[in-house]
Amino acid sequence: MIGPRAAIGYCRTIAVNIIVLGLLLVALEGLASYTILLYDIATTSPLVERRHTQYDPDVGWVHVSNIRLADLYGPDKYLAINNQGFRSERNFDLAVPDGKARIMCSGDSFTLGYGVDNTHAWCELLTSFDSRLETLNMGQGGYGVDQAYLWYKRDGSKFAHQIQLLSFITDDFLRMQFDSFYGYAKPVLKERNGSLVIDNVPVPRRAYDLSWITTQVGNVNQLRTVQFVTKVLRKVGLMSRNAPRTTESDSKEETKRVLRKIFEDLKRSNEMKGSRLVLVLFPVEDELLKETPHEWIEFIETESNAQGIMLINLFDNFHSLPRKDILDMFGPDHHFTERGNDFVARVIYERLRYEPSLAHVFSVHHHDRQAAPVTVAK
Repeated sequence: MIGPRAAIGYCRTIAVNIIVLGLLLVALEGLASYTILLYDIATTSPLVERRHTQYDPDVGWVHVSNIRLADLYGPDKYLAINNQGFRSERNFDLAVPDGKARIMCSGDSFTLGYGVDNTHAWCELLTSFDSRLETLNMGQGGYGVDQAYLWYKRDGSKFAHQIQLLSFITDDFLRMQFDSFYGYAKPVLKERNGSLVIDNVPVPRRAYDLSWITTQVGNVNQLRTVQFVTKVLRKVGLMSRNAPRTTESDSKEETKRVLRKIFEDLKRSNEMKGSRLVLVLFPVEDELLKETPHEWIEFIETESNAQGIMLINLFDNFHSLPRKDILDMFGPDHHFTERGNDFVARVIYERLRYEPSLAHVFSVHHHDRQAAPVTVAK
């Protein structure tokens, strides 16, 4: 039989072995986590947008003027920015040239034409259907509707135009709820007493001063030690949250209020210059193949009807296509391919061309080339 002292000794030995084994497992897990981190850091490429954007205190980031990047998105897929900060190979007069009708395209990377060259971005493709059209591409990667609105108000509204296309995906609404995007600081619009106010301006520029670190934020945040320390600091109030301190429902309602005010202001400012605001809602691949964002679609449709703003909702147009065709519309970067850009350009053009209130812009005798038939949702 084992005596009491021996039994206690065995228990202590077992306990020590368990503790040592536990510490070894923790060390191994930590070593594995840091090994993965080092690998991710070594293999993570900087955001493509960093090659053609710069810090801006009002909107977060804007294009670098007068730049041309060959093969940015692949062989022959170049990006050119003019002296005015728009995606174009030429500059524009403030006034619309004689014999032309101008369309301003505002939005995010889908409007920019991420993944294709200048000539295959849908905004530019609109001009291929009618030589009378002139388009200004104010698309910017990573923008929410708030930034697209602020950039247009500051730099785009001084250019005369007949139509402003404000284009967005539903993720652009989520971006409006945060004060940064992939670590890069941005302004936040809020609705206060019926008016829009801007928070987080001047936009902190530390993300641009420490661009390499900013690129690695997502990788570093995956470490359990970082997650633990961050949670503790937030718990004791030493670190602010990078998200609205409200419920998801409250944040969504706040976003809807801000969107209403943005639409109201853009409609009013366009009407004052003899222009027409048109909203364009783009789907992304997952929304077509998995889960449709019905709540946001219903909100945009209801709000556009209530304010008398024309809406081009491309969800139905895409849903009318076979699955294979839908897949061909999106590239591995989840943006429109050349075929996708061509498809949405044709839908948008046909909707604009047959809109009675825009008959003065799209008169029959100015129509040069018949766009191929598309499935157009009314």
